[in-house]
Amino acid sequence: MEYFVYHFQVFLLIMMRMNAMMVVAPFYSSGVFPFKMRTLMSFLVTIVIFPIIASRGYTLPGNMGAYALLVLQEVTIGIFIGFLINLIFAAFQLSGQLFSVQMGFGINEVLDPIGQVSIPLIGQLKNLIGLLVFLAINGHHFLIKAVFRSYELVPLIELTRNTTGGMIKFMMHSFSGMFIVALKIALPVLGTLFLVTVTMGILAKAAPQMNIMMLGFPFQIVVAFGVLVLITPLIVRIMHVALERGFVFLTKVLIHWPT
Repeated sequence: MEYFVYHFQVFLLIMMRMNAMMVVAPFYSSGVFPFKMRTLMSFLVTIVIFPIIASRGYTLPGNMGAYALLVLQEVTIGIFIGFLINLIFAAFQLSGQLFSVQMGFGINEVLDPIGQVSIPLIGQLKNLIGLLVFLAINGHHFLIKAVFRSYELVPLIELTRNTTGGMIKFMMHSFSGMFIVALKIALPVLGTLFLVTVTMGILAKAAPQMNIMMLGFPFQIVVAFGVLVLITPLIVRIMHVALERGFVFLTKVLIHWPT
């Protein structure tokens, strides 16, 4: 007990980083995951890893202002770890957004309980599939391990100019990868709908007496869903690869952390 009291400041820093990660990371930040449960889980995980980290030695500031800044820095790195993985789920939602309008579902939006934002139905479907893949490959375990390994690969955070610039560089790289993943998922449906639209345009010119406008919308929906069912295994595979690459990228970010 005396050991815990003596090292309580370190315990608080570790818990701040863990809790900040869970606030923004996929699955943990879900609205169906109560805030009290997130706090309790971060507290229990911190209890487990706290003796290991505290035994490595540390240096704490002697005044409250500097310590408050240190807490802010720990929160920043926790949010950064969760945000990098959350960008992959943003790619899944973006892929649904790309062809929802083409299918005629762009106006029909729902509230996403995971991201707490309003997204189309297809984006919600992609998000749920991505979450199942995330849980299947133990991504929720990886995030906890990433926070623990961040203390091995990254010392107590010092937000210098090089560190801030490096974080921005990593985020820009993640944003570019987000659009690539979204395009890979949406491209088969977008390509098919483009061909359907061209075909409808040719039919409208060839047979002006046909009401192509009324026939086109239900036909596009049927074709889009048919293609979506056929390529679902491919979509799951792309999501699997994207999440694994995201985990590898996060590990590289921690290893090559700018100082």
